[in-house]
Amino acid sequence: MSKLLDYIRLSFFAAGLLLGVQIPAFVSDFGHALDAHLIEANNALAPFKKDAQNYFNNDLNKLIAHYENIGDDIVGKGATHIKSLDNRQHSLQVAVNNFNQSPYLFTLTSDFLTIKKQVWQRFEGQIVLKKDSIIAALVCAIIIAIFAEFIGFVTLFIIKRGYYRLFIAGK
Repeated sequence: MSKLLDYIRLSFFAAGLLLGVQIPAFVSDFGHALDAHLIEANNALAPFKKDAQNYFNNDLNKLIAHYENIGDDIVGKGATHIKSLDNRQHSLQVAVNNFNQSPYLFTLTSDFLTIKKQVWQRFEGQIVLKKDSIIAALVCAIIIAIFAEFIGFVTLFIIKRGYYRLFIAGK
């Protein structure tokens, strides 16, 4: 019985290793996705920035105000779209800067859930044995093994207590 428990414990440890070695790959893919979205936002905003440079002394807000003051509803909606593109580009630039400072913490705490979801949907397991991958794998394996050991201990305690109440105390 103890050999079986040892194998189960090793299985949980191995599963933790395999899971943990994926963390750096996901973080890297998330960083690449942020960069790609930033490039896309920059490209979408580039023509408007060029117009702002040519006609409004490089002030995008003056271009937006000009669009809003034309009096045409369609052009006014264009100003709203330019604002949203500018806001998206700015938030992505801040996100990329924050990611570059602390990739793991930013990936864990960022609110770019749609980008995380896109990365997760296209994520394929990778085993890249770098220092951070090995550290993440070992930490994850130890945490999962300890958690599994704790769950096993609690389960056995509950079973023993129930057995004692049903059969020993009932006599």
